[in-house]
Amino acid sequence: MRAVRLTIVERRAPAPEHVELMVDAKDLAGRLVPGQFLHVAAGGTLRRPLSVSRVEGARLGMLFRVVGAGTAWLAERDVGETVDVMGPLGQGYPPPPPGPLALVGGGVGIPPLFFYAQRWPDAALSVLLGARDHDSLIMVDDFRGLGLRPGLCTDDGSRGKRGRVTGLLRDWFLEHPDGSVMACGPAPMLHEVARLTAAAGRPAWLGFEQRMGCGVGACLACVVPGAPGGDRVWYRVCTDGPVFARETLYGEGRP
Repeated sequence: MRAVRLTIVERRAPAPEHVELMVDAKDLAGRLVPGQFLHVAAGGTLRRPLSVSRVEGARLGMLFRVVGAGTAWLAERDVGETVDVMGPLGQGYPPPPPGPLALVGGGVGIPPLFFYAQRWPDAALSVLLGARDHDSLIMVDDFRGLGLRPGLCTDDGSRGKRGRVTGLLRDWFLEHPDGSVMACGPAPMLHEVARLTAAAGRPAWLGFEQRMGCGVGACLACVVPGAPGGDRVWYRVCTDGPVFARETLYGEGRP
């Protein structure tokens, strides 16, 4: 996979400790599938896998939280500078299945779901967003700009309901027993989404956040376990994912 240099055309600060870099990416924007990622050079540290938050014409967005030296370096880049990018990489989400569809996002798992809603504006979408606190609940107004009304929750109750986003999903299934789910967020959240959707007998696709080394399947630093047939196997998030159908990891039974 050849790396390219993309010019930053806008820098946004959507929330404390969060940055969204908009880059001119006319050769990439039309090829991206929501849920795929870009592997971005980060100032001498390992590349960082960043999901695509939106596509606007020939521009694409990468929204991330500043959590270490690499993302801190990226957060300091400004308009006119370039970033070194490999991608698009990985497997994204499928098109919407028939019937109602819930987009369930936690923390920095929210951006690829906004790209999904942007790509499929005519789908019967519900949006359920959760985060640890008010400042970590991102892109709410972006979803509203698409005409969607996200259900919100935070761990500390500082915005929306107090609790986890999977609680909102449990309530959603009471009203949409024929619904499907696209989710992205931390592993414990995804495991609970898998449990709830399996119990409801409904399809789910799970987008994983994972530390990566190479991004192309060589280093095996990003593997996650699955047991679709009963025996444990290991999947590379960078190439087999980051989006997996629930049954790929858990089989047809409940996790």
